[in-house]
Amino acid sequence: MSTPVDLDHRGHDRDHDLVLVLQLSNPPLRRLVRVAVGLSEESIELLTRISERMRAAEGALPDPAMN
Repeated sequence: MSTPVDLDHRGHDRDHDLVLVLQLSNPPLRRLVRVAVGLSEESIELLTRISERMRAAEGALPDPAMN
């Protein structure tokens, strides 16, 4: 079970992350990263695994489920 993340406590890190997000030139990527800022490490790991599966489905990466 995941533990809620106190975004107020991480506010400084979150603000810094959002400044970096604004520097991304690809709007869809910028949106994805902006939405991910502040998620727990567990959620980031899940998002990474899902992204890897999607890339594999598009033929850009070997299928991680086959490892």
